Amino acid sequence: MKATISRGSTSVTLPLVSDSTGTPLAVRGLGKPNLNMQNTGGINPRFADQWSGLDSYTLTGRFVGESAYSDAIALADLVKTNGGGEPLILNIDSDEFDSNIEVAPAAGQQSALSLSYEPGTKDVVIIDVSFTRVQGTRGSVVQEAVTPTASGNGPITIAANGQSVELNLDVTVDRGVGRPESSIRKSPQSDPIYTDKAKTAHDEFELTAQVTQNTIPTINDLVDIFRPQLNRTPVTLNFNGLYGMGAMNVVPSGSEAIRFTRNAGQNGISIIPKITLRRVQA
Repeated sequence: MKATISRGSTSVTLPLVSDSTGTPLAVRGLGKPNLNMQNTGGINPRFADQWSGLDSYTLTGRFVGESAYSDAIALADLVKTNGGGEPLILNIDSDEFDSNIEVAPAAGQQSALSLSYEPGTKDVVIIDVSFTRVQGTRGSVVQEAVTPTASGNGPITIAANGQSVELNLDVTVDRGVGRPESSIRKSPQSDPIYTDKAKTAHDEFELTAQVTQNTIPTINDLVDIFRPQLNRTPVTLNFNGLYGMGAMNVVPSGSEAIRFTRNAGQNGISIIPKITLRRVQA
């Protein structure tokens, strides 16, 4: 079972593969968020159903093999791109789904697409992606998303303020992509209208790492990178070819963009459960 997501001549096919938890491969949810319920003098209300419903699709898949990393990049760029009114089309090769479904990245979600790269695996990317069915896509400006690519095997480096840190042991990478600034509006038809606005998209990386060598200098360097004011100079996140990705400009995201933990009895080992970095312009 597989799903194909396309826009114009660009197309990515996602094998729908469940993991060991038994997560469903493809979930379709139907709702009536615009249904109007009216109080009456009777025990039950009246209703008015005059606006579009909500038809959503959530897919769980996995890219495996030599093209896994390039396919993951292509899917991320496809979801992140503002097509200027050209719609996204979803096809799932199962009889219970319609063909050529016009969709948009899940309404209002920062991370309509999640990509997970687990340490200890090669040529494997876990995918979770959500779409909302629409009956029209509006937009006039094309904003093409491009993930920097490179060849190599890492390590992942984070650099700013004259400091550089390498993360090269048990690093988990999660990437979230979405278009939360674009809007889905109700319509008098069965499906809503999607307006792809010329506004910033969401593209965020969350790294989890374990530091066992030069622990104190590494932690101090990370603090020196994140604690000072950046002014207008971003942090550089460079994958050095790991997962097929190159260098990109980022900034710390959230009130705890980086966290450190130290467990009692584990001398020389520090866990970094979260480094959250959002892509920005130079």
